[in-house]
Amino acid sequence: MSRHHRRIGTVALSAALAAGVIACGADAPSAAGRALVVGVRSDFSGFNSITNSSQYTDELIKYALFTPLVQYDEQLRVRPWLAESWRLEGDTAVVFTLRGDVAWHDGEPVDAGDVVFTFERAKDPEAASLLAEAYLTRVARAEAVDARTVRFVFDRPHAQALEDFWWAPMPEHLLADVPVAELRNAPFNRAPVGSGPFRFAEWRAAERLVLERNDAFPEALGGPPEAARVVIRVIPEAATRLTELVTGGIHADIDIAPDQADDVAGSEDLRLLSFPGRTVYFVAWNNRREPFTDPRVRRALTHAIDRDEIIAALLGGFGAPATSPIPPWSPLSPEVEPLPHDTEAAERLLLEAGWEDGDGDGVRENGAGDPLRFTLLSSDRALNRAVVEVVQAHLREVGVDVRLQVTEFQTMLAQFRARDYDAAFANWVLDNFQVGSAPFALFDSEQAGIPGSANRTSFSNATADSLLDAGRAPSDPDLARSTWGEFVRLLKREQPATFMFWLDELAGVGSDVAGVDMDPRGEFRGLAGWAPR
Repeated sequence: MSRHHRRIGTVALSAALAAGVIACGADAPSAAGRALVVGVRSDFSGFNSITNSSQYTDELIKYALFTPLVQYDEQLRVRPWLAESWRLEGDTAVVFTLRGDVAWHDGEPVDAGDVVFTFERAKDPEAASLLAEAYLTRVARAEAVDARTVRFVFDRPHAQALEDFWWAPMPEHLLADVPVAELRNAPFNRAPVGSGPFRFAEWRAAERLVLERNDAFPEALGGPPEAARVVIRVIPEAATRLTELVTGGIHADIDIAPDQADDVAGSEDLRLLSFPGRTVYFVAWNNRREPFTDPRVRRALTHAIDRDEIIAALLGGFGAPATSPIPPWSPLSPEVEPLPHDTEAAERLLLEAGWEDGDGDGVRENGAGDPLRFTLLSSDRALNRAVVEVVQAHLREVGVDVRLQVTEFQTMLAQFRARDYDAAFANWVLDNFQVGSAPFALFDSEQAGIPGSANRTSFSNATADSLLDAGRAPSDPDLARSTWGEFVRLLKREQPATFMFWLDELAGVGSDVAGVDMDPRGEFRGLAGWAPR
């Protein structure tokens, strides 16, 4: 960590301790009582697996409020959950047998009808569901054989088929009357009736979410949670969350900033958790807008950005360079080196593409005299803001004039989804551990033509489509890794986006809470076992 960022962190902790003197005089530490209090950066979206696309909301759906068909163990292997068993019919179908002891929180049993209902709503194009896009692309139909048996039929053979089903069914009896196009805004999403270890109690927008223990949750799935009540407070400012963590206002901060890591690790009363994340950060180039229609320009911009410097200076070393949306810790990750930081190569490619600084003002122009200038969109998260400022400086060094547009996250996301941007600094959270899921969602040609889909660069390449299809088919890991290697090398040549880094996740936990452990499955994956002392 640079001296600069160590100083910032020390100042932040000092401020936190100073504030703590005041807070400790009131009732902050005891206010938690037996409730578990967690701090998060931003508010949640609606709790509906069909329409949700938010990371932390997804985790609470899967680990707290609802019960997915399958879960992952610590080795990232699929294990039974709501589905107590399954039978693969070759590579054409899978039959799940559901548990008989999981109920909706209003008392109705969770049955095969709920599973089929959720599948069919997700597959309806009007739902614009991430489930369909990220999980169910190769699942053609579902049928309820009986109340506890569901059969899914695939439209094409594929490996890792069970990973298509890491999602939670929604209650048919409460949502069947909601038109598909209105599911995203259904009142249910803000006051859900779930099936998981916690019941929904209260949600105050941009303030807090309250969950309560479900005493009827089956012992075979872990039984009732340790904490009787969980309060998740929305605290946007990282320094304020740290203050709350130090003073006991919250038991855990699940989004410690890299420049706060040393301070948390150095405190006797706090514990720093660091683990490989599922989030890859990238600069998306709008492949349908000039100058990004030319892959030489996209490659040049990647060469010009010093990603190693960004990882060292802004992430405190808590990250790794990225080459694609396939994580480096995946057993199927191919060994492909990223394009190096090389300003001479960047300048050469820009000249080849017709961009030269003819008037000596430091900004390149094309033959028509148009300057090499564009707007880089970003959310206002502190890390994102810092990264785009560095990217702006790096690109300026090779004669590119970047204007920054930094805005609130949901506003930025809406603009990005609509593909109304030049370039955007964004991230993608892996929906599951199926290697082909993220590459397909981000770069398949058909997805490029779907409004609101995840292919927001509008990248379209027939060879890439073939590799996306081939990479998901083989069960032989060596063959799959080889195919994904070809795909990543294609991305390296085409650079539809500049993959920046995989960010290690950091969390701070107070000594007044036990049982907290985190890994790539997510920050909230063990929430039911967290116990306030």
